[in-house]
Amino acid sequence: MKPKTQPIFLLNKPIQIQDSWEVRLPLPVWDRIRHLSGYRKCSYSRITRYCIFRLAEYANLRWSTQLTAAYTRARRKSLQSAAEHRHIVCFYGQDIILVRMAALRLGITVSGFIRLALELYLPRLELEIHNQKAVSAEALFWLGIKRWLCIPLTAINTLGLPTMRRFLFSGFPPETWWKTPPPDKLAFTA
Repeated sequence: MKPKTQPIFLLNKPIQIQDSWEVRLPLPVWDRIRHLSGYRKCSYSRITRYCIFRLAEYANLRWSTQLTAAYTRARRKSLQSAAEHRHIVCFYGQDIILVRMAALRLGITVSGFIRLALELYLPRLELEIHNQKAVSAEALFWLGIKRWLCIPLTAINTLGLPTMRRFLFSGFPPETWWKTPPPDKLAFTA
């Protein structure tokens, strides 16, 4: 389902909201998202996307004891809740592909993956004291919208020693970062 309205900051950009996903959340979890959205002055989707992308970007995403315990807690909360809220999460560009592949890697549904991500990362967003684990407003903005992919490459330098390099790729094309000058400004002068 493609939404008809777009945020103001994406008005003239080629990347628009391409897909939305509906997930049923227990009312206590929804109340935490709603309260956090009012406190941080952002949308419900941005908070949910932050949690989702933090979990989906792990290089070797696999079941661990922490993930298993969090998934069990999320399922227990979902089963014990008498009432649920239908939460719509909006995704930009091809971000839904990343989420689907991460859910497929764990062998769960996308809705289960979203509940698992909220169980893991929502408490970190609720921290008020900005220490090493709390999330700043700037980090919430950039990690809730733009997707960065960091690929570490190992190589051998000229001395024959192994080195590590990192390449960053943005989910938005570079020309959307700045205003493009008029064509006559790009012409070379002799």
